[in-house]
Amino acid sequence: MSKKITLKSGKKATLIEMSVDDFDKCMDSIQVEERDGNMMIKNQFRVSTLWIRSGVQNADDKFIKSLSIEDRAELQVAIQDYNSLGE
Repeated sequence: MSKKITLKSGKKATLIEMSVDDFDKCMDSIQVEERDGNMMIKNQFRVSTLWIRSGVQNADDKFIKSLSIEDRAELQVAIQDYNSLGE
């Protein structure tokens, strides 16, 4: 299964259904660190790239480099929403 979406910026992407193992790998890759009482994600861009490569059809370097930080964040949330139905 797949789902075509258009990001707020106008860029188009096709979300793909991830296996449970791939979804779990992406979820487990997030590393949180506490500094001065604030929680911070340590590897934010690596995690974003992993989600995009795993959950978007034809997500090569050219496509990923064309995305703004806002696009990447929006796309990551869309991938998670699309693949977590029923959870």
